[in-house]
Amino acid sequence: MKKHYIILATIMSVLLASCSSTYKFCQIYETKPVEQDYHLKSGNGSLQYENTQCIVEYCFWSNGGTADFNFYNKTDDIIYIDLAKSFFVMNGVAYDLYQGREWSHSTSVGYSSSTTYGYSASRAAAVSVGLIEPNPVTDGVVGAKVTGAASRSESISSGNVVAHSTSNRVTIKEKQIIAVPPHSKKYIEAYSIASSPLLSCELPRYPSTNARIDFTSDNSPYRFSDIITYTVGDSAQYVTVTNEFYVSSVTNYAEPEIVVMKMREDPCENMRDPDYEEPTADLYDKMVRDNICETTSSFYNTYKTTTTKKLYDNDWLNGYTYDPEYHAYVKSGPKGKRNFVGLIAAIGMVGVGIILGSGALNR
Repeated sequence: MKKHYIILATIMSVLLASCSSTYKFCQIYETKPVEQDYHLKSGNGSLQYENTQCIVEYCFWSNGGTADFNFYNKTDDIIYIDLAKSFFVMNGVAYDLYQGREWSHSTSVGYSSSTTYGYSASRAAAVSVGLIEPNPVTDGVVGAKVTGAASRSESISSGNVVAHSTSNRVTIKEKQIIAVPPHSKKYIEAYSIASSPLLSCELPRYPSTNARIDFTSDNSPYRFSDIITYTVGDSAQYVTVTNEFYVSSVTNYAEPEIVVMKMREDPCENMRDPDYEEPTADLYDKMVRDNICETTSSFYNTYKTTTTKKLYDNDWLNGYTYDPEYHAYVKSGPKGKRNFVGLIAAIGMVGVGIILGSGALNR
């Protein structure tokens, strides 16, 4: 009896492992302005707000959505955006656009050579006597506070190898005041809108086809806005623009319902690298269908689950294999052949389990 239990457990584990699949889904969020008289319009591939002084351009389309915006100055004066008086607001909670952040960038260079001279000197001493050139402090970063640090060490003895190493670090500090020149624009970073899928009892989480739920501005789960405060030219009078939106619908899609494979075009000859080689197969990229992402007022979240249940038919997606060399998909061989090989492998694993189970029982 024990032998039968071992064989049965082995078969069940193999079947469960071979039958489980990973299913992918995408949740699409459509947004609308809270007030229709905000002059928000779709133009030039962006969602726009416009007054007599500026144009604020949005494109929410990204994983999790982005409330970043382009600020275009329509005037003949410099516009100064005060980030300390500007905010991103989500469901009544305000987040500062100015956080006093700093970004550092470091570079280092090292090389070695042989010499017949013998001396030992610090970098400062070497510079003072003209043996090496001083390292310049990085400059030219517009509007940023830049600090530079450089060091060099040398240890040389006759007939040995000399090693030189140089390191430079540049620190860029976030600016509180953003100056936008006349008739030009600058990109302002804000926050993500929704970084995880919305869960609702009225919305199937793992649908076989698309499933949708609609909202009004009063019951929407996401109501958000950008509050932008600025001055124009030498004026001390602050102007505040508030662009407020809400998620008007959420739709859950099974991956085959939302994606399409598009063949990648080879770059023209003038754009190719010297070592470019023609791929051995047609390359495909997985793209969201045009009718899904045709508006810049929408954004998305992707998620997946692994289960032994069949949630949807994704056979056409199985016809492609991801090629890491080209970062693209290629068409696979006949699915029947691949499935047959998988079946043979599963039968072989069951056979091995039976043999091992019998051996364990005999011992």
